[in-house]
Amino acid sequence: MDNLFFCLNATGPIFLMMILGLFFRHIGWMDEEFASKMNKFVFKVPLPLLLGDLATVDFSEVWNVKFVIFCFIVTLICIIISAGISCLWKDKSIRGEFIQASYRSSAALLGIAFIQNIYGTAQMAPLMIIGSVPLYNIFAVIILTLESNSAQKQDTKLRIKTACI
Repeated sequence: MDNLFFCLNATGPIFLMMILGLFFRHIGWMDEEFASKMNKFVFKVPLPLLLGDLATVDFSEVWNVKFVIFCFIVTLICIIISAGISCLWKDKSIRGEFIQASYRSSAALLGIAFIQNIYGTAQMAPLMIIGSVPLYNIFAVIILTLESNSAQKQDTKLRIKTACI
């Protein structure tokens, strides 16, 4: 039971903020224009400040190969599950976007918030970013190249060659 309360304390505040955003949008306090401006603000002010804090982390102190490998494997599993689910879509033109949007997370935003809530500091965040973000980007390029509308008209071998170049 202690583990349940621990998890709820770590994830609850972030989940409640998302629900609050949905509620504000539903009652009309937050429209698309306001959300767009807030996104720009978050990416230009607090996120760089947060990443500046991460730059001061001593890697020799927090380095954990098992954790980096764990992040890599979990990311890979999420990509494979997303690709599998995308095979169920009738509209093949959005497969690439669906796969990429399904596995790609806001590791620098939500991941750091979760880590801070769980551990009290975000010292593990750079390791999570090392284990996940490069894989996100590599697979985003490969998937979007293989699944683009223009690529779907090409031969499979040519699509794979194009993705690898």
